Amino acid sequence: MGSSAYDYAPSVMMDGVYKMWWCGQTPGGKVPGDDILYAESSSLNGPFHARGSSAPHQIVFDGTGTGSFDNEHTCDPSVVRANGTYYLYYAAERHDGEPTTIGVASSPDGINWTRLHNDQPIVTAANQQETHNEYGAGQPSVTYLNGQFYLMFTDTTGAGASSNGAGQFVWRSPDPTFQSGVEVSTASGWQAKTDANSRSFSVVNAFSADWQYSDALRAFVIAHDNTPGQTTLTFLSPDNLARQPYAEVAVPGQWSEGPGIVSRPDKHSVVARNNDCGRIPIDVIHSSTGSPPQQLTHDGLDLLSSNSCQSMPAGQIAAMYEGYGLQSSGLPAAVVVGGKRLQIQDTSVYTDLTRNRISVPASIYSAVPYGASLRDGATVLGASGPPGAFQLDNNTLWPVNAPQLVTDNHSSITMVDRAQWLSHPRGPSLFYLW
Repeated sequence: MGSSAYDYAPSVMMDGVYKMWWCGQTPGGKVPGDDILYAESSSLNGPFHARGSSAPHQIVFDGTGTGSFDNEHTCDPSVVRANGTYYLYYAAERHDGEPTTIGVASSPDGINWTRLHNDQPIVTAANQQETHNEYGAGQPSVTYLNGQFYLMFTDTTGAGASSNGAGQFVWRSPDPTFQSGVEVSTASGWQAKTDANSRSFSVVNAFSADWQYSDALRAFVIAHDNTPGQTTLTFLSPDNLARQPYAEVAVPGQWSEGPGIVSRPDKHSVVARNNDCGRIPIDVIHSSTGSPPQQLTHDGLDLLSSNSCQSMPAGQIAAMYEGYGLQSSGLPAAVVVGGKRLQIQDTSVYTDLTRNRISVPASIYSAVPYGASLRDGATVLGASGPPGAFQLDNNTLWPVNAPQLVTDNHSSITMVDRAQWLSHPRGPSLFYLW
């Protein structure tokens, strides 16, 4: 990957192109230390390049140099997009040798980031036991499911860590900074977070793991490197992460540092290009040589289940295709939003709302429940306080997050009073992708 001194811990998003953030060190950073680099490609096998440039990568996040918790080192990125916003979870160090902590930043485009939580870490070491591993809390991996962020991370001082500090703990919260409404995965299921249970149960004995949610399997999939020559996939039930509904699977491939599992923007599994609902593509990127870890490589396989599209309920198919643009011969272009099929007349609006587009048979297209039709020039209702919203079928309002959606649809805004706006039934929100 060009001039980087090392390359590892990638976070890989399928979003029209493959977008990859990873830990490296390259000239041009604010301070000497770990940087978070970015590159993209039309192929998982590369070549990858900086956005809008032939350079092999670009620095998008690095240490502040101000004495903050992430003064010198920012590493181990995990990137997820929720409600049109990118969130970057990262491991940080103030100075070499100090315990690692976890921070979070947000971005409209995945390139330009703003630190959240008043420039303070969102997770610090629990100091619940002495494992003689001084790493601390880091290596975050985040998925987004049913309005909640699911954070998996290492804490070498957690009560549930192994004797060498290995282990992965999981929290969930609707708050991306994990400062409110936090629940913790325990051996008996989800519980409200306390100091005692916050790191009592490890879901997998590993360092530097990554995960996603599979709507086809209705299970989390953790990719972790414990055995030479393979990446292990472990499957967990969402209602209780102590349960493993499927046997572990090995993905052959040489590694020197933890994997990044290729996911759609909300960190769910991507769909098979042949629209086989029982086939789940699993691709991992990881460094293959070291030390230091370098040479990011691609390994993968397809998981085969006994499920078929015909046997799945409509809601499950809609969840699998959430965020995808659907194209089917003779039918309007559509985007799956909030489990509904939004049929779109204007090509530019279709592009505004989705980067992942797939040709599907009419059976899959029709299985996604119909939501509404967005025709060119559709009325937009505005009011003092609520966002502008397209007024679609049955007077349902579909809120929008950016004026560009209104402009691209050749629509105009009709102002009404707040009570009138709120009296309408509500559809899912629409998010413009920068």
